[in-house]
Amino acid sequence: MAVAVFVVDRITKSLVTAEVPFGTEVQVIGNLVSITNVKNSGAAFGVAPAGATFFLIASVVVSIGLVVYVVRNPGNPWTDATLGLILGGTLGNGFDRIAYGTVTDFINFHVWPVFNLADSAISVGVVLLIGGYLIRPKTAA
Repeated sequence: MAVAVFVVDRITKSLVTAEVPFGTEVQVIGNLVSITNVKNSGAAFGVAPAGATFFLIASVVVSIGLVVYVVRNPGNPWTDATLGLILGGTLGNGFDRIAYGTVTDFINFHVWPVFNLADSAISVGVVLLIGGYLIRPKTAA
């Protein structure tokens, strides 16, 4: 899962960078959805734009932590896929931070900050992880 997320994230960011000039917008579904090529030095959805170094270090630490956790605690396919979403997204944005100093964001719903596929994978992975934790069956003590 992590490899798939990373590869698709790289492809989409490369296509946007090549086809949509920086700072411009291409409408996809009227005024609802567009592709907007912006650079983000902060966290997902443009949070904390001044924290580029912090988020680069956080990306490296989270990636290493996830890999170590999965190697030491082989889980079920659901958990592994969920952690793979988070790892793939973290690696995708981490790659951008290392290679370009910023992250390319481009999915624009105009009611939410512009984001990318890696942000989506991380967010969905975290929600699934929390949801799985909250709904898992209680074990006898």
